[in-house]
Amino acid sequence: MSKTTENLLVKTILWWEENILNRPWWLLIFSLVVSGFIFQYTANNLTVNTNTAEMISPELPFQQDRMRLEKAFPQDANTILLVIEGKTPEQTSAAVKRISAGLRQQKDQIKSVYLPDEGEFFDRNGLLYLSMQELQDLSTKLANAQPFMGKLSQDNSLNGLFDLFGQALDASNDIELDMNAVFGKTNEALQAALEGRPYQLSWQQLMMDRSSGLGVTKRFIIATPVLNFQEFLPAEKSLTAVNQVIASSLTDDVSDVSVRMTGEVVLEYEEMQTVTEGTAIAGIASMFLVCITLWIAYRSFKLMFATFFTLTMGLVLSLGFATFAIGHLNMISIAFGVLFIGMGDAYSSHFCLRYRELRQRGESPRQALRDTLTSTGGSLALCTLTAAIGLFAFIPTNYVGVSELGIIAGTSLVIALSTTFTVLPALIKIMPPKVRRIEESQQAHSKLVSNWPLVYARPIRWITYALTAAALVLLTRVSVDFNPINLRDPNTESVKTFKYLLQSQDTSPMTLTSLAASEAEARDKEARLEKLSTVDKALTLFDFIPEDQDDKLALIEELALIVGPVLDNFPAPAKEDAKIESLQKFQTVLKQRLAMDNNSVMIELDATLDRFLAKLQSVDAETRQTTLNRLQASMLNSLPSTIQILRNSLQAGQIDLETLPKDLSERWLSKNGIYRIQAFPKKDLNDLENMREFILDAQQVDPHVTDLPVSYLESMNEVIRAFQQAFTVAFGVITLLLLVIMRNVKDTLLVLLPLMLASLFTAAMTVLIDMPFNFANIIALPLLFGLGVDSGIHMAHRLHYLSSNGGNMLSSSEAQGVFFGTLTTIFSFGSLAFTTHQGTASMGILLAMGLLLTLICALVVLPAFSMLRLKPHHSKKRSNQSVF
Repeated sequence: MSKTTENLLVKTILWWEENILNRPWWLLIFSLVVSGFIFQYTANNLTVNTNTAEMISPELPFQQDRMRLEKAFPQDANTILLVIEGKTPEQTSAAVKRISAGLRQQKDQIKSVYLPDEGEFFDRNGLLYLSMQELQDLSTKLANAQPFMGKLSQDNSLNGLFDLFGQALDASNDIELDMNAVFGKTNEALQAALEGRPYQLSWQQLMMDRSSGLGVTKRFIIATPVLNFQEFLPAEKSLTAVNQVIASSLTDDVSDVSVRMTGEVVLEYEEMQTVTEGTAIAGIASMFLVCITLWIAYRSFKLMFATFFTLTMGLVLSLGFATFAIGHLNMISIAFGVLFIGMGDAYSSHFCLRYRELRQRGESPRQALRDTLTSTGGSLALCTLTAAIGLFAFIPTNYVGVSELGIIAGTSLVIALSTTFTVLPALIKIMPPKVRRIEESQQAHSKLVSNWPLVYARPIRWITYALTAAALVLLTRVSVDFNPINLRDPNTESVKTFKYLLQSQDTSPMTLTSLAASEAEARDKEARLEKLSTVDKALTLFDFIPEDQDDKLALIEELALIVGPVLDNFPAPAKEDAKIESLQKFQTVLKQRLAMDNNSVMIELDATLDRFLAKLQSVDAETRQTTLNRLQASMLNSLPSTIQILRNSLQAGQIDLETLPKDLSERWLSKNGIYRIQAFPKKDLNDLENMREFILDAQQVDPHVTDLPVSYLESMNEVIRAFQQAFTVAFGVITLLLLVIMRNVKDTLLVLLPLMLASLFTAAMTVLIDMPFNFANIIALPLLFGLGVDSGIHMAHRLHYLSSNGGNMLSSSEAQGVFFGTLTTIFSFGSLAFTTHQGTASMGILLAMGLLLTLICALVVLPAFSMLRLKPHHSKKRSNQSVF
């Protein structure tokens, strides 16, 4: 800094102290009034944007492709996905019907409810979607079951059922059922009756080929909620309504059905909850840790109060600026409050420690305040400028989430500097702390302790060389996590459900979507996508037109002739009481069969029957009859619904595009005539290379292919570009600024040395602790560069003083300010590490770790390397000499 500029700055500060700070009460009252109005304005207007898709500039091509898809098929945007899974198809269907009916009644909170496989169309035509071989196998199985169903229709009761079981054990009967499966389910029903728990035997699993899986025991409900964006949590009321419907729907008969929720709305809602709760806890923890640190540094409650009051006012003013300039916080900038505490406190620490040091030397309160303002003004202003550059460097990037954080945090540093030179000295004037004067002989420390980085400069440099070499090797193994799901709390229901769906190719949301303007183009793209080695299958609307319909319909018609009459005349379960004699009679036949056939399923059934009959014999007649009737209901109550499903499925008809359900066709053909082609991956897309290959292959067919994998990969690429751009800008501008101010290349490089080393060591540490860079923590290095340069500037300032006046380095107010200021910042950032939101936590860990390394490099490495510039004849005085 030139002498003229320095004199102008000193004159300005002295004028400020003489004309403004000498009226501390007026200044404080004015600041409080302004802060009050700004607080009210912020509370009424600041919102939170939880849409992670908007974290990257919407002007980018891949974002435009995503928005084109959402415009064509808006029913897939902002939805809640319910995954209902039961042990039997009957349980799952009952839960789906109750929940969907309940949701449709919540018209104030739920716009629409869609069941992919619901309705008369699928009930009637479901068999046409089986392959020809699957349909033939099912036809054979139902034809074999026809005698069993025919005889049961004559006596649809527990008595008739066990009589049929006895007949089935006779080799001369005409029943060709898989009795092992039937007896296994019967055994489960008897065990449930013994234990007094609800159970429903599934006749669909016994009679149909598919007994579990998607569309059978696992089904989806897609609900579109009413979102109120005027509220902090827009989906809260809708999700509360959904949870209430689920709770009231899962009664005893379906109590063991699992209902999971995920989808964009739920993911964002739960992320918002975890982030706000986490940052609130982090803020409290940060204040507590900062309080302890400041007490150790100041040993004055008045200085502590003045610091916290100044920080609070600066935070209010900064949030007011955020409200005015941007209008909202995003999922990254919401952590700004914790960051501000750490960054703003560093200024107060330097100011208060310098004031305390001057008072200990015997200066009067006013003189100490004047000297503090003049001695710290230049360095703190320069620190503010360099730190703001590190934050503002993200503004021109396409990473909107961090760009907004850069605008808010960078400006907040200027606000923090302003309050440090206005509110803080005004408070010190109003309530001056008592500081005991300490003689020079009392405060001097051992030269070996306070200047040891200078004394042991040579070994420190060699250790630094070795660590740098090791860090460069580790740098080649730095990784990036491209999946934003991994940033969220892994214990939330939406994240666990999303990862659960990823485990199956049939349910994985990680698919690609291509759009076509015509049927011919859609068919062509589908055919070309299916030829790719990375694509498992591709789907269009035309795949919902079954193949071989004539052959399948002929087979269904033939099956209807065989089993149709039985199904049409099948009675409801008999209301007569079940009799214990029917079970005893069956067990007699069973034991006779076991004498000839040592079947393990039958042995287990026989043992369960023994226990069940023994229990019936031990209770009174009324309890016995109640137990038997409950067993009859558990074994036969689901049969009518299965019969109805079979009856409906035998009435299938020809399917074409016009007969497809409207809800289904509109999800594959938009109202504007846009066709959707969906490609499913063959490989695991949790692997970055597999995802990249999948996307690149699909882009050969359609350069504008879109959906989650493209959003994830392109967002990661954009974040990396933003990081590279911001780091380059921050490094270049800060270096140029230091060159202009210091007018010395070697001095500039010396100040930059701890920053470059700390950045390198921080990147290397991510490998050692297995923490890849992600969308949240990648801002650490540019931010560290902006914040870390402060320490280098303060230490350079102290080394200048040492070179001309001697003294102790580490015991100086500059070194202590660097130490305690950085320590409070570390505590503030480090408190974020304890949040359950993985992105925020990783950002806190990386920033805290990076600042700690920056502190070590500034206090130890920088002084050690400064000795390289000493002339040989000064080497004997290196304990108190400096390069400057």
